[in-house]
Order: sequence, then C-alpha cells, then structure tokens
Amino acid sequence: MIRLTRAPFLILVLGALSSALGACQALAGIDDRSYDLDLCKQYCDLAQSVCTGTSQIYSTPDTCNGVCHLLAPGDPNEPTGDTVACRINQLQLAEATNEPNSAATYCPHAGPATNGACASNCDTYCSLFHAACPSQIVPDDCQQKCLGLEDTGSFDVNANYYNDTLQCRFVHISVATIMPSEHCPHAALPANGPCLGMEPANVVPDCDSFCHLEMTECSGSLQQYETPQQCQDVCNALDKGTADDQSGNTVACRKYHSYNALLDPTTHCPHTGPGGEGVCGSPATPDSGTTGNCDSYCLLLEKACKSQFDSLGGQDGCEAVCVKLDGAAPNSTYSIAANGDNLQCRLLHVSRAFEDATECGAATGDAPCD
Repeated sequence: MIRLTRAPFLILVLGALSSALGACQALAGIDDRSYDLDLCKQYCDLAQSVCTGTSQIYSTPDTCNGVCHLLAPGDPNEPTGDTVACRINQLQLAEATNEPNSAATYCPHAGPATNGACASNCDTYCSLFHAACPSQIVPDDCQQKCLGLEDTGSFDVNANYYNDTLQCRFVHISVATIMPSEHCPHAALPANGPCLGMEPANVVPDCDSFCHLEMTECSGSLQQYETPQQCQDVCNALDKGTADDQSGNTVACRKYHSYNALLDPTTHCPHTGPGGEGVCGSPATPDSGTTGNCDSYCLLLEKACKSQFDSLGGQDGCEAVCVKLDGAAPNSTYSIAANGDNLQCRLLHVSRAFEDATECGAATGDAPCD
C-alpha cells in the first residue's frame, strides 16, 4: 500500500491553490505585475522606462524610491487614492495605450503629483512634505494654504526644477527624500532657492501669481483687497521689483510677505496691502528714516486719479498732505472696512478708483473719508 506523506500532500494542495489563483487572475484580467512583492521596484522601473524626455517624473531611481516609500501601497485590484497602486495603474495605461502622446497624458498622473488622477495635488503635497521634511513647519491648514500656489497641471522633473510653482516643490520633495537638509527648504510653502526662480534677483513677479496667492492667504479680517481685480489694479500700478525683495514699495516685496503669511498671516498680511504698512513702502517724510504708507498712496493716486494728484502739487505735494493724516505711519492696520478721516480710508478708495473714477473724491478726503 502506498502511503502519502504529509509534505507531498501539502505540496499538492498548495499547487492546486496556486493554479486556481492564477486562473482567477487571468479571468479577471489582472496583470501579474500588480502582485509584485517589491511594489516600489515595480513602480520605479515602470516610471523610468515609460516616462522619458519631457515626460520624465523622477530625476533618479533613488528619488523615485524615496517618494514611493512615503506613499500608501494601495490595492492593485482597486487602484485609486493617493497610493502607489494608483500611480502604477497610470503608468500601465501609458504603456498599453497605442497613442503617440500616451506618456504625455498619463505620466503627469503617475509622479509625486497626480493632478487629480489619484488625489488632489495639495493633499499629496502636504502629506509628502510632512513625511519627507518632518523638521520643517507645516501649517495646520496646509491644504488650504497650498491652494495659493500656482499649479501648472503638468509635470516634468527637469522643466519644473525652477520657478515659483507647486510642481517645483514636488521636484524638491522628491530629492529631499534622499537629501533633506539641502532640498526641504526649497520644497516649503514659503520656499527659497530654485522655487523662487533660477536667479531670484532677476525674476520679476507677475500680478496673476501674486494676486492668486494674496487672495488665498490673506482673508477675513486680514483681507487687503476686496476683489482679485482690485488686487490686479494695484499690482499693475506698482513697480514689480525682483523676487528677492523683502522691503521697498514693490510687488515683489508684497509677494514675499504673502508667502510668509502662509505661516504667520497676522504679522505679514498687513505688509501686502496697497500701502505696505511700513515694510513694503518708502520713507513717510524725507528725513525720518521710517517707512510708511504715503509713497504708495501717492503713487496709486497718480495712476488712478491724475487730476486730483496734480491738484495736490504732484508727488511732493501729495506726500506733504499725506504725512499729516492718521494712518500715515507704519503699522497703522489697513482694512477694507476703513472709513473716516485717515489714510486707510483713502487707500481703500484709491484702490477702488481704478475701476470707478467717482471714487477719486473719497480718495482725496471727501465722504466717507472726511
């Protein structure tokens, strides 16, 4: 009589189970690669082979592996959410689609950012930045703050290495997974280095990006402009400056403080408004050595209400009147609810005057600024 030992019996059973599982996978149309035990190797190998040239999403396999290990693995049978499985699915679509631009279509959905294919970019940014750079400050409302950044909706690891975008920060988060001390500051919300531009001293801010950031970060009682258009009007009247400005009567200075408002809005939002509140302005009087709101006010008055500006005697005459008003000094707390005989009220109405010339009277002391 032949006796089956326990070990051969187990081998037979396991073999049958293995065959059954293989058959189920084949019937379900599941790619065997989805069951690769080394998920990050599978993901990064695919990313490297599928996403090349202007569709490249990682600079090196190490940066890909670093990001991968910060993500949830996910379920290959339901490849959704901010997971490796969802990103692999996007890469497999790029690989399987017989279209010339399949990589350009799917690769931006498979990198550190997924442009909504797996998760919102701001949700992913906040999660990855916190994991890759735990020593950096992450605001409690990171997702809301992140909405103030420019999101290009695309991704190219080489093209996005520089410039003030959310995508630039994703590039540097990737590198921060292996070189945190060098690249975490570049990936922060108020960034420095490459994500302010290749050479900040030569980068001129634009009003679209400033006003998008400003209207997102300074709201409620700290709101400095009533509408995006009002912000654009004031911005277009000011000298733009360059990205490394931290003071002076420029858009760049205001944008610098809009960024710092991501972490401390109470301190920095007042510096981003029409007057600059003693930081983004010029001396209130020629010899005072202090900064105030009069230079900005008179500049805006000249652009929005030229006849009233001329009647005051130009810049010198305007500033001579301005410095005597309440609110001319630094830290006078500008508000879009301002009224009464003070400079804050006049700044509000001169900001409105770009769209409505009838506001010029209030901008120079008529009701309600009397």
